[in-house]
Amino acid sequence: MIIDIHCHYTLTRLAATAGERFSFEPLPSGGPAARNQGALPTDFDSCVARRALHRPTWRASRWLLRLPPPGEALDRRLQAEYERQLLAPGPIERFVLLAFDAARDDAGGCPPLPQPGDAFGSDMYTSNSLIRRLCRRHPRRFLFGASVHPYRPDAAACLEEVFVAGACLLKWLPLHQNIDVTDPRTAAVLRQCAGLGLPLLVHYGAEFTLMTQRPQYRSVRPLLAVLRELRREGAMPCVIVAHAATPVLPWGDADSHRALVAALLGEFADAPLYADVSALTAWAKLWFLRRLLRRPELHAKLLFGSDFPVPPVPLHGRRDPAAPHEPAGRTSWPQRTAQALRRMGLGEIAFHRAAELLPNVNYFAGSAPSA
Repeated sequence: MIIDIHCHYTLTRLAATAGERFSFEPLPSGGPAARNQGALPTDFDSCVARRALHRPTWRASRWLLRLPPPGEALDRRLQAEYERQLLAPGPIERFVLLAFDAARDDAGGCPPLPQPGDAFGSDMYTSNSLIRRLCRRHPRRFLFGASVHPYRPDAAACLEEVFVAGACLLKWLPLHQNIDVTDPRTAAVLRQCAGLGLPLLVHYGAEFTLMTQRPQYRSVRPLLAVLRELRREGAMPCVIVAHAATPVLPWGDADSHRALVAALLGEFADAPLYADVSALTAWAKLWFLRRLLRRPELHAKLLFGSDFPVPPVPLHGRRDPAAPHEPAGRTSWPQRTAQALRRMGLGEIAFHRAAELLPNVNYFAGSAPSA
């Protein structure tokens, strides 16, 4: 089974709705999601802050794709496009849809959605309740990628709740969400993940879509130190480092990438530490991808991910002759990414490894939770 382990689902102003929800994601006390600019991210089921919408990447995307302004019209269009892209035929059988928990301050508080010029807040939020609802709607296509901030006062109970409800991994972006891997609260969640058998998908290295609010959490080296200690305790969880910790540009700081590759082939060669190849078909990251592909001994430590809705570059957009007969322009971006990586020489083990590592793969398709 081929699983895309890195697939985002984000809308701009989707109000939190009634129905089955996680206990730690209740409806706002005032009813439907607040429309004012001071709203909390958790007043919505998915939202993007005005601060993020003013960033060049978001503005360019809206212009290139001729998208309407943020709001209901844009969200309807995005939902239709997500469905078209993610339900299209191709080699990928399942997609892990990723929730994205709100950024928390050091005390565990959740600040309002940030405005342009604000120093801290959540540029993006997608609730666990929304992602679980989408998985129930398409149980043989979507898997539940949960996100629980370790600074939540009830983080342990939240993690248990999402796992029992079918979560197959946990997603963090420390430099934006404000997650110090050396904090005792974070280490406690990592130990809990190990006990549950729940992998962590975590981003280290540079980030360009969301604000880098905590640059001190960019390096992967503190994570490796924490995992080293947890391994000595026999409490190391499965950890997947997103984008193989690559920099945004070929000439960027690649220290995290080099440290991760050395760890994968050396100290953690026989430990559950992996990297995903999501977004590595982007122009700026192709140099790193080609270097990884030239090292077949590393392919067993790589997992496939597309980073959808990041589009594949046109250079690798040719249709695979063995793929279903669909017009090239309508082939889904994740499916094209998988086909491109196969043509470039990514080992088959990288496509199929996730099916061996992730728990709850068949949860929504009807089986009981599995550890």
